[in-house]
Amino acid sequence: MWLLTVLLLWVDPTKAGITLQPPWVSVFQEETVTLQCVGPRVPGNSATLWFLNGTATPTSTPSYSIASASDRDSGEYRCRTGLSVLSDPVQLEVRRDWLLLQVSSRVVMEGEPLALRCHAWKNKQVYNVFYYQNGKVIKSFNRNSDLTIPKTNINHNGIYHCSGMGRNRYTSAGVSVTVKELFPAPVLKASVTSPLLEGNLVTLSCETKLLRQRPGLQLSFAFYMGSKTLQGRNTSSEYQILAARSEDSGLYWCECLFSLSFSVSGLQSPTPVWFHFLFYVVVGIMFLVDTVLCVTIWKELKRKKKWNLEIPLDSAHEKKRQEQEEQLQNRVHRQAPQEA
Repeated sequence: MWLLTVLLLWVDPTKAGITLQPPWVSVFQEETVTLQCVGPRVPGNSATLWFLNGTATPTSTPSYSIASASDRDSGEYRCRTGLSVLSDPVQLEVRRDWLLLQVSSRVVMEGEPLALRCHAWKNKQVYNVFYYQNGKVIKSFNRNSDLTIPKTNINHNGIYHCSGMGRNRYTSAGVSVTVKELFPAPVLKASVTSPLLEGNLVTLSCETKLLRQRPGLQLSFAFYMGSKTLQGRNTSSEYQILAARSEDSGLYWCECLFSLSFSVSGLQSPTPVWFHFLFYVVVGIMFLVDTVLCVTIWKELKRKKKWNLEIPLDSAHEKKRQEQEEQLQNRVHRQAPQEA
């Protein structure tokens, strides 16, 4: 156990994360919300540190539950597990109003989903609901319904609000949503400058840089000359013209696209690569020990079996010898009177 703990602490710690249930960063007063701290932990130890506005709280469990939200519950929440570093902040807002626009996050990375909900006080029914971005209607529903943007981009930056009909038409306060780019616009560079001589090797590089690393994120690149595709989507950021010719003259450009894959696993954090390596090492050691024990036991049983078999064989041989001696003695006794 000590060896396992040392190995876990030797690995670079992972940043903890906070999930919300229900998944909204703003709630009405008197509503219930639970924050869950997700991150690697020391085996058998679920102790969690929670911070509200930079101050440690008495809560030490993985879940931070707010049974009846009030103004004092508003603020910036962060957490840390036994084997993680401090999480990014989550800003929880507790409001008192009639209509509230709830969002899943105020800051999202490009490509991530964004969920919006037009929520009425005490879950009252609202109709003829409109969602707005920067003052313009983006979606409307006859009956209240959530709005989900499955894959955000920088065009989804802005101020969102909603309106709906109850006894009167109500309008929520605005909520600012920021979509951060994963990478800046790519720049196309060539290995040589003009004028270019025929027969020269030319390497085109589509250069950009991820602003934030994310698991499951992969960039792909494509190269074009005018409207002609030179190289479709590929993980390589370079394209080579092996021997330039006059017909290679033209306007070149490139584009960078990203794909994002993820799996939903409840509140469990992804298992790091080092854990798989450690698991297989432990399993291998256990298998080796079991093999040595099995061989040792097998040899011992074989030795005992041989010893047990040798006993009845010797006993049978001795018994046969005694029977032969008795038969010989009987013959001698029978022949003795005749000779007399």
